[in-house]
Amino acid sequence: MLVTLAKFEIKNLIRDRMTLVMLLWPLILGAIGKYLISSGVLEGQAVSVTAMVLSLITGFAYGAMSGFSLLDDRDDQVFASIQISPVSLDFYVWFKIAFVYVLAVLASYFMLWIVEAAAMSIFETLVVSALLALQVPIVALLVNAFAKNKVEGFVAMKASAFLMLLPIAGFFFLDAKEWLFAIAPGHWAAKAIQYAILRPGIAAGIVSMNLDFYQYCIIGFLYNLALAAVAFRIFRRKNDF
Repeated sequence: MLVTLAKFEIKNLIRDRMTLVMLLWPLILGAIGKYLISSGVLEGQAVSVTAMVLSLITGFAYGAMSGFSLLDDRDDQVFASIQISPVSLDFYVWFKIAFVYVLAVLASYFMLWIVEAAAMSIFETLVVSALLALQVPIVALLVNAFAKNKVEGFVAMKASAFLMLLPIAGFFFLDAKEWLFAIAPGHWAAKAIQYAILRPGIAAGIVSMNLDFYQYCIIGFLYNLALAAVAFRIFRRKNDF
């Protein structure tokens, strides 16, 4: 059954040009970012900010892609068909989200690897990628909670994109002011990336941050999972199932 659902999901993602673009363009941006950094166009602080922004965009883009895929299913009355099948609607929704989440983890890992702005081990890169990808369920469920069609979905997506600005702003603060931006799902992954970038200076005692790499990641996982659970409850209530 899982294989059948996976094949169905792949066909859905490929057949829609918009979702296909969302699937590929973060990877294209990563390649462009790599070129700008390696050619010396971006230097110093700009390299760090670029790496963080590209990583945040990846998780958000895949979340939007998952959200529009769910909107397509609602338009095609797939939800109604699932409700009379042996598969529960909850399972179907979470399977679709989990499928895109895995893609987002791989894309985020590729983004961090190709940009090479932060000196992280393979395990650290995987942890941050998994954290960045948790934007997928949050964005997908919120878009479907407040939108009934693709037009409304675009509006909801633009509104949720505002949350990406907060981690960018928080990137410039290393003191207690950073907590003003901690409401954003991507804040914690952005700070973990920043810690990895600043690790030589932190080890030398030149700069300091409020938490260390794994503390940002652990709190980030707990916070994002809580947000995903809340978003799912709102989604269920708005869609009456």
